[in-house]
Amino acid sequence: MMSDRERKISMFVAGCALCGAIGLHAAEDGFQTTLSLGASLTDGNSETTQAHAALVTVGDSDRGAIRAGVELNYGESTVDDQKETTAENGKVYGNVKKTLSDMTFAYIDGSLFYDNVADVDYRATLGPGLGAYLIKSAKTKLFAEIGVAYVVEESDGTSDDYASVRVAQRLDYKLSETSKIWQSLEYLPQVDDFGAYLLNAEVGVSAALNSKLDLRLVLQDRYDSEPARDREANDVSLVAGVGYEF
Repeated sequence: MMSDRERKISMFVAGCALCGAIGLHAAEDGFQTTLSLGASLTDGNSETTQAHAALVTVGDSDRGAIRAGVELNYGESTVDDQKETTAENGKVYGNVKKTLSDMTFAYIDGSLFYDNVADVDYRATLGPGLGAYLIKSAKTKLFAEIGVAYVVEESDGTSDDYASVRVAQRLDYKLSETSKIWQSLEYLPQVDDFGAYLLNAEVGVSAALNSKLDLRLVLQDRYDSEPARDREANDVSLVAGVGYEF
């Protein structure tokens, strides 16, 4: 029998393989796969290590669009020979859109997330919905989505499942031929209790070094209105790193 850690590692390795396979297949249609890495180290009175890795495939066609990826974060600190894990989480996700008209689409969105520090053993989310582009041009894409989702999770040793509304929005904007910014927001309130909700947000900027490499800075925020016992509701991370486009 595999341990809990081994199951998680296997899950994310499978997610990486799936995302990579999708990316290689989709590249024939002009889709892009990007590997981004970030890390920081300190030494002295305290020692800290922080690492981030993400593999993302995105693409658009007249028939629809896809965004799929996997993210991993790990951090630890050592003070007076006392080691503490400060970050250990990961996420596999996918969003597939089917074009209905030039400015509207149907979608299905899913993700699988865990966070050992926040005491979230797993959280799986899956659901369909409808969306519309508010702006759609070569330089700017801004869209909104609304739908439903079913959430299954185990947190603080307790299993739970519930139906949720899903409201999401994303902006991709090209500042120039070599730089871009993006922003996304996802709100998931429980159908029977809007006071219980999840909120995920991201803001990022990247600037190309050459045709394959870029420098990037990404701010992520995850908010759980009902966190595990003795845990904070809000988790914020700021990652600086490089991206490589396949």
